Amino acid sequence: MPALIFCISIIIGDVAALILRAKILGSFLWLVLAVVLLVVSIIISRRIAIVLAILAGLTIPFYRTTPTVIAGDYYQNLVGQNITIKGKIAKDPTESSSGKYSVILSDIEINQPLPGEIFVSLSSLKISDELTLRRSDIVELEGTFAEGFGSYSGSIIRPKIVSASRPTPGDIFLDFRDFFADKIKDYIPSPENSLALGYLLGQKSGVDQTFQDALRIVGLTHIVVASGAHLGVLTSASKKIFGRLSRFAGTLAGALMTIIFILITGLSASMIRAGLVTFLSLITKYFGREIKPQNLIIFVAAATLVFSPNYLTDLAWLLSFGSFTGILILAPKITTFFYGKTKKPNFIFSTLITSLSAALICTPILLYFFGQISLISIVANLLILPTVSIAMGLSFATGLSAIILPPLAFIFGKLTTLLLDYQISVVTFFSEQKIFLIETNQNNPAVLALYIPLVLVFLIPACYARVKTTIFANEPKNKI
Repeated sequence: MPALIFCISIIIGDVAALILRAKILGSFLWLVLAVVLLVVSIIISRRIAIVLAILAGLTIPFYRTTPTVIAGDYYQNLVGQNITIKGKIAKDPTESSSGKYSVILSDIEINQPLPGEIFVSLSSLKISDELTLRRSDIVELEGTFAEGFGSYSGSIIRPKIVSASRPTPGDIFLDFRDFFADKIKDYIPSPENSLALGYLLGQKSGVDQTFQDALRIVGLTHIVVASGAHLGVLTSASKKIFGRLSRFAGTLAGALMTIIFILITGLSASMIRAGLVTFLSLITKYFGREIKPQNLIIFVAAATLVFSPNYLTDLAWLLSFGSFTGILILAPKITTFFYGKTKKPNFIFSTLITSLSAALICTPILLYFFGQISLISIVANLLILPTVSIAMGLSFATGLSAIILPPLAFIFGKLTTLLLDYQISVVTFFSEQKIFLIETNQNNPAVLALYIPLVLVFLIPACYARVKTTIFANEPKNKI
């Protein structure tokens, strides 16, 4: 119980810390105190343990956000100034519809090391014939510093590239990903190959911005973002293959595949969440244990927020947890309502319920950030989602056969292209049905009121069950 209270307190504390922007708990001693309070709350069995767990949970977010708040004030003073900044490219650069490239820098240095991430817009990634910028490269830029947005501490538009370098030996997992991606591109044409790479390797950077907008409108942005679905396919395949040797071999293979895939795709918010969930699932299943879905969500949310408190304002993190909550919490409720506790829906209705549940949780988030979403997105989800795992398998078969048996890659490439053409056509068609499009102002907090009916769905049955239990408990027993 104290551990769960501790995790809930971390989430609440992170919200408070980002709103209050306090700088009072920056000393390392506060972290030590929080750990001591947590350990004591777990050891003792008195009611005071709950209070200690709450204090520990509230302390850690303020400790973690203090350096970011201090750095935020430093960044704010730089707005409008011409500066020289050095940093590492944290994610795959993405190309916009205007031909510009978005680059995210971490490990920032502006006269001193600073936390946070900086958004940079570049007209080209090509530095020379030998070097084109990619993830993990180190760049030094000169330009006018501007205010940040979302989870970014600042931004620079079209700066001058002073220098760029690639660390040695470099990112070997990224080298492998690019090598495998090039093999797939040899047999699957564009734009289909960009969608295939988004499915298989989480390589969203090649997906056309217009198609990304279409995916967002129909609520399918998550299919081209490396997430739990990708890891689920990998770990299931690993356990089936190596599980024949032993349960330990199957679990170990699943864990290794998870680590490799995370290193290939990079430490994004959604991948950190998905990786942590996958590891917990592998461990608990190996020991024959289960974690309640709500406890799993709370624990993983708290752990990721400790890793990076700014994830609370990160769209990928919010959508990842939104769909995760819909699938684990809301979908079982809907299934039980229609089918009872014993019967199970067939594949089509199971997919429909899962898609609907994820969409219901994610819709207010998408409306808040983008101001529009399609009412018929659930239909697009139903037509696309069952084919995603097939597209992943065919894309992998294309890349693998391109290395060991090229003639076979031609066949797999054609099949993959046909399936991807179908998916692109479906997404494009539904995104163009403007009559079903809901539009509102961006960053409008009123759209969060859409969660009220969902909350009532959970509270009313719980309150009814509580009242019913109380009534029957208070009834006098018949005397014989």
